[in-house]
Amino acid sequence: MPQKADPGIVNPMVEKYMSQILRPRDKILQYLEKDARENSVPIIGPLCGNVLSLIATGCHAKNILEIGTATGYSGIWLARVAKKNSGKLITIEMDRKRLEIAQKSFSEAGVADTVKVLQGDTKEIVPKIVKKQKGRFDVVFEDVGDKSIYVDLLEPCIDALRVGGYLIADNSLWSGRVALPSSEDNDTNTIRKFNKLVYQDKRLLPVIIPLRDGMTVCLKTSE
Repeated sequence: MPQKADPGIVNPMVEKYMSQILRPRDKILQYLEKDARENSVPIIGPLCGNVLSLIATGCHAKNILEIGTATGYSGIWLARVAKKNSGKLITIEMDRKRLEIAQKSFSEAGVADTVKVLQGDTKEIVPKIVKKQKGRFDVVFEDVGDKSIYVDLLEPCIDALRVGGYLIADNSLWSGRVALPSSEDNDTNTIRKFNKLVYQDKRLLPVIIPLRDGMTVCLKTSE
């Protein structure tokens, strides 16, 4: 029997149920969700937004690093936690047009004063940040189109975290394709490699959450 190209992760009925019982989002988050549907903008969505908020709140996150701003959706979830803790979100995006939208989103969400937005190549920016702020971050969140960044920046991202901090990466089940031996494209193999690396790293306690497109969550337990 041939394998499906996209086996999926969560039963659609279950995902619909989980979405229905979520707390209502405010206007800016609802607007960005609508914009994502209409313009194919890759955002994490409210289910994963809740996971981000829960983890950041649970570890009393004050300093947060986001790799991949897009239109600011996930950044709002994270920045609101940082703001409660009198902290800061640093977020990085290559696309200038999306960054302009994100800056407007942060302003409308009331977190502009909590967010430092950087435009440019993540592979160049992150090592510079870590050199100055090693071990300072409570949460590092990765959600970028170029999945090679997950592998290439794994070490700097771990270095950026304090012990007790969390590394979180979105899309880590890649529509379930990581489980299909027949899926051998570059992105799928890169995500497989990333997941294998975090499970092999003795400094991390990882888990893959099978929600939406999959989220890998790693607690840094040691240096």
